[in-house]
Amino acid sequence: MQIIIITAADANYFELVQGTILSVREKPEGANVAIGFFDLGCTPEQLQWLETQVNFIKIPDWDFDFPGKNEAPEHLKGLLVRPYLRKYFPNFDIYLWIDADAWVQDWRAIDLFVEGASRRGLAIVPEVHRASLQQYGQLPDFWKWVHQQYEANFGVEFANKLYSYPILNAGVFALRKDALHWDIWAEKLNQGLQKSGCVMTDQFALNLAVYSCGLFNQTEMLPAWCNWIFNGFPVWDKQRGCFVEPYLPQEAIGILHLAGRQQFDRIELMATDGDILEMSVRYQSRKQEIIQIVEEQIMTDKQPKFSENNVLFRTDYVSPGLQIIRPDAHFPNMILTDPNTSNWPYLRREIPHNWYTDKRYSFIGFLSRDEAHILYNTALQFKGKKALEIGCWLGWSACHLALAGVALDVIDPLLERDDIRQSVIDSIQGALNASGVQTTVELIPGYSPQRVEEFATQFNRKWSLIFIDGEHGGDGPLNDAIVCEKFAEEDAVILFHDLTAPDVAKGLDYLKQRGWHTVIYQTMQIMGAAWRGNVEPLKHQPDPNISWNLPAHLQGYDVSS
Repeated sequence: MQIIIITAADANYFELVQGTILSVREKPEGANVAIGFFDLGCTPEQLQWLETQVNFIKIPDWDFDFPGKNEAPEHLKGLLVRPYLRKYFPNFDIYLWIDADAWVQDWRAIDLFVEGASRRGLAIVPEVHRASLQQYGQLPDFWKWVHQQYEANFGVEFANKLYSYPILNAGVFALRKDALHWDIWAEKLNQGLQKSGCVMTDQFALNLAVYSCGLFNQTEMLPAWCNWIFNGFPVWDKQRGCFVEPYLPQEAIGILHLAGRQQFDRIELMATDGDILEMSVRYQSRKQEIIQIVEEQIMTDKQPKFSENNVLFRTDYVSPGLQIIRPDAHFPNMILTDPNTSNWPYLRREIPHNWYTDKRYSFIGFLSRDEAHILYNTALQFKGKKALEIGCWLGWSACHLALAGVALDVIDPLLERDDIRQSVIDSIQGALNASGVQTTVELIPGYSPQRVEEFATQFNRKWSLIFIDGEHGGDGPLNDAIVCEKFAEEDAVILFHDLTAPDVAKGLDYLKQRGWHTVIYQTMQIMGAAWRGNVEPLKHQPDPNISWNLPAHLQGYDVSS
């Protein structure tokens, strides 16, 4: 039986795909297996390394014609090419696909995929298991998201029928050469692309093919350890020296799949003996040093923390051209967190940027690194002028505003709590002292819009820059926008965060209807700006490695690019 393992990557994913390939090649069973690779934009040096490790390197075509194809990123080809693997790599019996952010720990998983595809046609892993956080209270929100994906791509009838079916993860699968799935998958994928082509369309097309086109009994459903997608963390077994399931009998995990969570390079994991270990969940090559990016920041008392020498973590994206700061040292409780632990329905968990939280409240996220730098670089234009922030969530966003040198007023009801107020003071004051920035920060407990009105009236205050990140539901964001317009200078910018939530967008909609200029920033949670007078909004380049889409309630807005 002729077997081929296939993966794909561009230059940005090269480090990950090195781990994928080496995790195969460095095992006795994988030393001579055929490996195919789709080049989605690797450098000449990277291709030179690949030529020493894989058997075939192909550049995929656009195998589908769909609206927006000419503007689609090249890496999208790596998703759309999968129903046509036989075209690029003919004459194999079993085609086994592994995403670039997955790697093989135990060859038993490969054997099961091959056996399952040989028996039925398709072998794949459903995203459901006893350690998945989704199974414990998150299913209603998850089903809502699944329904949205099916409806956007294939219509409400299929959405109503299939939203509660387990998602079959297309990041790792095996298909027999004569399986009926190939053509039906391609047909459904083509249909979905005509309606709403996105990074999930191919997976939902495969799910639709299996569940609604008579292919269910020709599909082998494999256990979760064959494709562990980090909806629940694994455990480290010291004696066996491998990652295992967290519950008895603690099967060794066959394939670890980061599934867009590339930020989980080094994380805290529990060991089978109860110890807590900090370790990497990426493949650790035994024969070859994989290139590592130095993840440290050099600081001295004399060097401001916000110099251009600040180094970002591997999966921290910041738009090119923006001045970078990293006040992380002044937020000792800030941790990297799996966004799947949050049940907020508007969190874009599919965006593979780092999601930071405070370990005391790890279910609520800070602004992403990119979003914080939109805030900081916008505020640099208003240095010395007055700025207002509604909702500072433990001071992360307020710190970025203050470091830009604006005279900042912060209104947040949580500032009434002594512990939170002191935490915010410590973080902001520490960052300002380290940087040498001289400015004022006024922390004002209370609810917007009432407290904004009271404070502005009492102190005859108007603001040139306003950041709205307070109440996210009902008429809260709209009322914030109304009161902020009243007390905004004639030359002013008003920024919004979490525009993924439709209610938040009501505030931006209001200002647009009132004649303000508006723009959207494609970030993890979507930011937006409204401005008037003699000011300009920040120019922003969205992460080019992501196939971005806008929710329906934001269609019609210009996107900064």
